[in-house]
Amino acid sequence: MQRYFIFLFIITCFLQNPSGRNITGYIFDATSGVPLPYTKITDQRQKQIGNSDSNGYFTLSNNKSKISTMTFSHIGYKHQTVLLKNQRQDSTLYVFLQDESETLQNIEITASPLRQILTQSYSMTVIDSSVIEDKIASSLIDALEQVPGITKKSEYHSAIALRGLGGKRLLITKDRNRRMGNFSDGFMGQGVNIYNLAKVEVIKGPASVKYGPGAITGIINLESKSPFLQPGLHGKFLSSYGINNHERNLLAGINWAGLNQAAQASLRYRNADDYVCGKGVATENSGYRDKDFHVAFSTENNHSLCVTTESELHMGGPWGRPIGFNGTRYMRVYNPKDNTWHNAIYLVWKPEQTLQKIEASLYYDKEIRNQVRDSYDAGSGKLSYSEKVKYDNWYSGWRGLAILKTGKRTELNLGTDGVIFRINSPTEQVDYFLSTTIRNRVTQNTGVALAGIFAEMESQSLNGHWKFRAGIRGDYSRINEGEVHDTLQKSGRNSNVYSWNGTTSVVYNFRRNLFCSFQVARSCRMPDATEMFIVSSNTDGIVYGNPRLKPEHGLNLDAGIRGNLSAIYFDCSLFANFLNNFISLDYWNNSGKKGINYLYQNIDKARIFGAELSVGARWPHFLQPDNRLIYNGSLVITRGDKLSGIPGWLSNGIPLRNISPINTRQEIMLRRMLNSARSFYIGGDILYYATQNRIAPSSDGGYLSPSYTLFGASLGFTYRTGRNKWDLKIKGDNLADNRYRPFESIMFGMGRNTKLMVSVSF
Repeated sequence: MQRYFIFLFIITCFLQNPSGRNITGYIFDATSGVPLPYTKITDQRQKQIGNSDSNGYFTLSNNKSKISTMTFSHIGYKHQTVLLKNQRQDSTLYVFLQDESETLQNIEITASPLRQILTQSYSMTVIDSSVIEDKIASSLIDALEQVPGITKKSEYHSAIALRGLGGKRLLITKDRNRRMGNFSDGFMGQGVNIYNLAKVEVIKGPASVKYGPGAITGIINLESKSPFLQPGLHGKFLSSYGINNHERNLLAGINWAGLNQAAQASLRYRNADDYVCGKGVATENSGYRDKDFHVAFSTENNHSLCVTTESELHMGGPWGRPIGFNGTRYMRVYNPKDNTWHNAIYLVWKPEQTLQKIEASLYYDKEIRNQVRDSYDAGSGKLSYSEKVKYDNWYSGWRGLAILKTGKRTELNLGTDGVIFRINSPTEQVDYFLSTTIRNRVTQNTGVALAGIFAEMESQSLNGHWKFRAGIRGDYSRINEGEVHDTLQKSGRNSNVYSWNGTTSVVYNFRRNLFCSFQVARSCRMPDATEMFIVSSNTDGIVYGNPRLKPEHGLNLDAGIRGNLSAIYFDCSLFANFLNNFISLDYWNNSGKKGINYLYQNIDKARIFGAELSVGARWPHFLQPDNRLIYNGSLVITRGDKLSGIPGWLSNGIPLRNISPINTRQEIMLRRMLNSARSFYIGGDILYYATQNRIAPSSDGGYLSPSYTLFGASLGFTYRTGRNKWDLKIKGDNLADNRYRPFESIMFGMGRNTKLMVSVSF
């Protein structure tokens, strides 16, 4: 059978395509026969003309015989060029790509359609657009929660934590540009239209050298879809509905690509009522409504120079924190307005000589969020006190990166990046019992400025078994508090802070696609303006800033062994963070406000460590020649300790608050190709979280968050008619309707929910 496919491939390489017809085909791994998703296809001018889909299928229009050759390229495989000569009408191309040999760059191995990526140097998971649609995700955290090491704290407006650390220690970028926000938990992604993304990359481990302060535990990069994916005019319409909270989601997009220019535009509307937690209990004040608009324009020159500009507007609100989120039902927090305007310009130049690549970008973001915090009298139930805050902030930054090939086995990365963040938060306080109103400008022209330069060298040994990487970075930060209206201080904080980050790693390749790595890094992060000067809210309380915060720095270790054994792929990682002046949220009982309140404080010493195991497997031709069975599983263990006043780093300390407990996720999916026009999949998943000891302000020192298990299932069907592609998907979550508390949340999570989605691409 394999000889037949090879013979068929050789024959099709010398066939020609007549003018004015489509070119269709499938792309496979030549060794395993597994379809290769999202393979890049270029023509004789090295112009990208398309990509294969999640099943390795592609269709291209060849009007007036413009395409004479096609080159297929996929990460980890050798490029393959096909000559189009005398191709028989209505024939289908079958392209088989061979694995490429080891190179200096990280080799990425796909365990399932761009879900789990195994690299030589670090743990990495990639969520592509088809996986986002399969899950029928509502927000960024919905798409991320299946990544080993990431935990979901609440529904929709949820902070993101990786390996027990979140907030300002997890850097979130859009096309490598830093994203920020006016929340205490950092950028949460509620304003991101995830259906406009090509993929989401989760890179685990310290990366502050290359990406800047804040990348202590890892990076989440949101990559936009290229408008050059398909030539001509194309569009998409998507609609979904969630039964639990009556969530309505509508998306429409259009894309045009010419020879050297391309443009795209999209809009999305979402609306959801209050959700119902397990056993049918309504969660008040948990609904939301928002709209998103996005436009982008790109121009290319000989596929070596590309410039892209984009602008996106998120119009959010109203949305609220569920009543009881901070331990009291006598406070209501809601946001009537939550708008974000993002603008960026990107330049990519590939000379492909000694200077391999240059990336440069500029960006500007403007945010306006109105928040109302109403307090009610416990006896009468009447509104007693209200705070209305307008968070008005902007930030602007840059990033530049040059990649140089300094030798046959060496590569040098040089770069710079920085950002300026400014925020105002005028506050109006009304005491209804005393009939008084106070207008207080809590912050004015408050913010920070960050700037850094870095260099990172990577080299490979002569025998190709060893690879070494070392880098260093210098950072400057300017802290500017502006006007002060605070009982804790009399003068504003205005200071300069200097720091440095460094990293060293080594990789040993045992054999093809089996390697181990070790990385040690010194990471530092500056206290953010929202941590020093702002009063806001997180998933379980009101958070107060502390202007006296010091920079946090520490030693970060990451070790792993990863690779594949036949059809099984695995990634086992150990990590540890030893942090000085750890910026922690401590309970603040003297705030005078109802419920749970927090104040940022520096902890002299803190330690967070753990382990992750990810396993993936794929079985082509399972039971039937057209079947593929895909399995993904993970096990995560994390522990954190406060070590203030305790000698040494290895002693037992006081548990840090809200470090995620032991958890595991298991997923299995069967995909079947019925014919060239129809396919379907069916899958199931199980998520388990162990009991968690949550530190709380009570006499016994804490309370337990019970363990929970969630069950899910999914089903999808795809049908193609010419250029059109129809998808119908169904996803069920928490099928047992369990009542459970998500990690770091007092509120119960969503109960049984079934989502339905219909989309058409044309």
